Amino acid sequence: MQEQEKHGLHIRAALTLVCAMAYFYAYHLNMYLFDWSEFSHSTNWVYLPSGLRLLLVLVLPLEGALGIAAASLVINYTFMPNAHVYGIVTSLIAGGAPFLARYLAIRFLQLNPFLNGLNSAEFFKISILFAITNATLHQVWFGLSGLTNNWLQSALVMGVGDWVGTVIVLALVSLKIKAYKLMLGPPKE
Repeated sequence: MQEQEKHGLHIRAALTLVCAMAYFYAYHLNMYLFDWSEFSHSTNWVYLPSGLRLLLVLVLPLEGALGIAAASLVINYTFMPNAHVYGIVTSLIAGGAPFLARYLAIRFLQLNPFLNGLNSAEFFKISILFAITNATLHQVWFGLSGLTNNWLQSALVMGVGDWVGTVIVLALVSLKIKAYKLMLGPPKE
């Protein structure tokens, strides 16, 4: 039994690392593609990593949240190496916001925790909920930290950017799944 727990812990650690690496590289890809769309501190009109954050936490709640927080910590220390409190709190928000949105969706929107029967209307609701949760938490923190002049205006832009990024990522994943199913062909009886 103890060997199974150890093996399970190794798998969870590996999944957390994969989530961290995916978020880290998605962040850098977004900077490369959409750096021009920055509105205020860490607020973009298009933010693809938000879609990845939501997807990771929907599928792997704990591992996704921890991986995102770890990658965010590395990213924050890359740009602000001496801002320890800022880096830690921002990282906790980055990993915690999608986790909170998932919890709220399960609790109030009756999202199935195992994602059974998830349809496009539910994805739409979850993406809106996530964008609002993430943008609000980040911008309140940025406002308290003195990094944004108008936290409400920045929260609206961040919400739009997070939602647009989420829709793009979820659409791409959906197309990828459909293409994979077409490659497999019809189910055999």
